[in-house]
Formats: sequence, structure tokens, C-alpha cells
Amino acid sequence: MNLSGRLIDAFLALEETRRFVLAARRCHVSPSAFSQMIGRLEAAVGARLFDRDTRNVSLTPDGVAFSVGAHRIAAEIQASLSELQQRASLETGRVAVAAPPSLTADWLPRLLAGFHARHPGVALRLHDVVSDRCLALVSSGEVDFGVNAQRGNDIEFESLLLFTEPFLLVCRRDDALAQRASVRMADLKGRSVVQTLRSGSVWQQTQPLLAKAQVVDTGLDVAQLGTLGGLIESGFGISIVPQRALLLCLRASLVAVPLADASARRPIYRIRRRRRSLSAAALALWDALPESVQDDAVPVPGGPALDSAIPQTSVRPRLARAKGGR
Repeated sequence: MNLSGRLIDAFLALEETRRFVLAARRCHVSPSAFSQMIGRLEAAVGARLFDRDTRNVSLTPDGVAFSVGAHRIAAEIQASLSELQQRASLETGRVAVAAPPSLTADWLPRLLAGFHARHPGVALRLHDVVSDRCLALVSSGEVDFGVNAQRGNDIEFESLLLFTEPFLLVCRRDDALAQRASVRMADLKGRSVVQTLRSGSVWQQTQPLLAKAQVVDTGLDVAQLGTLGGLIESGFGISIVPQRALLLCLRASLVAVPLADASARRPIYRIRRRRRSLSAAALALWDALPESVQDDAVPVPGGPALDSAIPQTSVRPRLARAKGGR
């Protein structure tokens, strides 16, 4: 049996008006065309639904039984249409995003807070995961999209560059390198280095730089940037981290020093699966990412505003004086 929505609407119109002419007008068809629609409906269900004469139209017992289902179908269709309209207008919906901890420490939460303020009915889910896991979540459809330092393969993923951010050296305040305005990767030769897990984007992107600099691997690979800061503070070595990760690892005894090497930067992409449509809410957040980057006041390494990206207790005196002298 194949009942169209138009035939259900015709039944409900005739049930309510009890007049073929009025029901036909409501359905925007001629009376003869409307009569044919009711005939097709009755033929499809295999029962007479209306008793009619020249003056009166009434439901048959079978029509009364059919009415229950017809109203339920109409209500479900209306509810579905209403939900779609609410989703399209961002009154409701759901968005799930994955990103590495360095981006979920500050930048992404601020973006999500602004989006939530504009669209409080949209439920947000955030997965703070390492780079490889981020790609896996996007691939499986567990999240709508990801923000990641690894773009994935171009066959499966659509990856668009959002911004690049610099890497900085993190060392103890009493380290000789802490007094420099900037350092080169070559200056790290022979130094002991603490690193993050190999499944994360920080390790994947810093490893070529550190290998070229001929540093000494301490064998300490940690999952949390807070742990990284603790190991550096305790004298196990130095490390290089992306600028947006400084909030997670810097403390009063540590210093962030800009790297002079042009290659010491990492790209950040917004990533989604190819040939997979986003919901209205997810698409709105996806489109908001570049605007958030333009509004994001991320200081340039080596400039007087470097300390605005890190805890105030971790500002080097030289940069603090530069800021005060503006």
C-alpha cells in the first residue's frame, strides 16, 4: 500500500469540513479532482471511508478507525517538519567536535561559548583527544568535524587550513637559554628533551625539528602537557610546544622563548569527512571557525604581547617591561 501525504491531507480535510467543495478548496484542487483523490484513497485501503449523499458526508466505521491513524501520521509529519525548521533556524540541534588538548585549553572553549550564547538550544559535545584519535572520530562519524594539526588523507577528509601557530622553547627560568630574545633549533644541540606521546600532533610535528637539532631524547614521553611542565621544572630537560599549549604547561619557574626558525610552526586545520553533509548547527559552527581565528588575539612570539598568551607569573621580565612601556 502506498499512501501519499496528499491523500492523508484530503481525508482529514473532508473529515473536518464534511463538504467536498470546501475540502477541495482547502487542498487547492477542483471538486472533481478531490473526489478522485478520495476514491484513490478508498481503493488503496480497500474500504469505504465516507458515506456521502447530495447534502451530507460522514465517516463510516472503517473511516472512524482510519481517522485515528491518519491523525497520528499527520501529527508525526508536523512534528518532524517543526523539528527540521527549528534545526534549520538553530533553535535546536547537536554538534560534536574533536580537537587536541592544546586547542581545547582556551581557544576552542571561547569559540564554543560564543556559539552557545547565540544558539543556546544547540547541544555541544567536545572531545579533547590526541591527533590520531581526532581523525578516527571524524572518520567514524562520532563527531561532526575536527580541528586538528594533522589533516589526514585527502581521499577521506576535507581539510582546510585555519591558521599556523609558532612553537616555543619551554625551559627553566635559570636556564641560559631563558635570557635570550629568541633561540634557534641549532642552539638545542645536545640538550635533553622531554616530549609528548607519539600519537599526538605535537610529537609528530616537533620530532623532525628536534632530530635535525640533534637533541638527547630523555625517553620521557607524556600524555599531558601539565606533566611535561612538571618534568621540565624538575630538571629533566627542555621541550618545544605550540603557542596555544602554553597555558597547559607553563608555571612560575618556567619560561617560553620564541624560536627563530621559520619552520618552527604548526598548521591547524578544520577537518570533515568528504561526501558527508553536516547538520545546520554543525555547518554554522564549521563556518564560524575562520571568523573566530580572525577575532582571536594571539600574540606574535617575541613581541611585547607574548605574556598575554601565558600565565602572568610566567612572563619573562624583559617582555613584561616591554609591555609596560607601550
